[in-house]
Amino acid sequence: MKTIFIFTLILVFNLSCGNTKTTGQQEINHQKQTKNLAVKKIEEPKNTVNKYGFKFNIPDNWQAQMTDFKSTDLKGQIKTIETDYTDKDTQSRIKLVYHPDKFGMTLYKYYTENTSIKKQKVTIAEQSAIMIDEPLTRDGKGHLLPEPYIRHKIFVLSPNHKGLLEIVYDLPKNNIKAKNMFDHFIQHIQPVKQ
Repeated sequence: MKTIFIFTLILVFNLSCGNTKTTGQQEINHQKQTKNLAVKKIEEPKNTVNKYGFKFNIPDNWQAQMTDFKSTDLKGQIKTIETDYTDKDTQSRIKLVYHPDKFGMTLYKYYTENTSIKKQKVTIAEQSAIMIDEPLTRDGKGHLLPEPYIRHKIFVLSPNHKGLLEIVYDLPKNNIKAKNMFDHFIQHIQPVKQ
């Protein structure tokens, strides 16, 4: 009787240790899967847009405010095509402004040759680009902003050199999350080969 009791006790103990190991291993596997899903969410945005010779990954929380708004000159020629987004989380704003043909080339030439403008050279989607940073204290209507913003402007020729893309990003100056999101967005712009 004692032998059966001891044997049963050992068997129960071994099974419980095995279950603990299995449960612990299952939890580790679950944590790895959750981490992999979080990485996938960053790497594979659902909203991919191909425009102006570039491929953009638009984060899910960027809400389109205006899509492909065209402004023309007096002759009816398109001068700009603009798409605006607002990041609902950080209240940042981004504009993709395309300047086609001669309008874009003239603007790019102005920014490359004007020595009085403080600018830095960057690379966007394998293309040479110009970046200009400006402090913002007022909105478009002249009202004081509740907190200081910074405007990053990037000018990059489209891969086919038939126009100029201007990326304008307004973000709260001290918001690290907004800055990281912008950096991630810029680093993942890809050229579309035509």
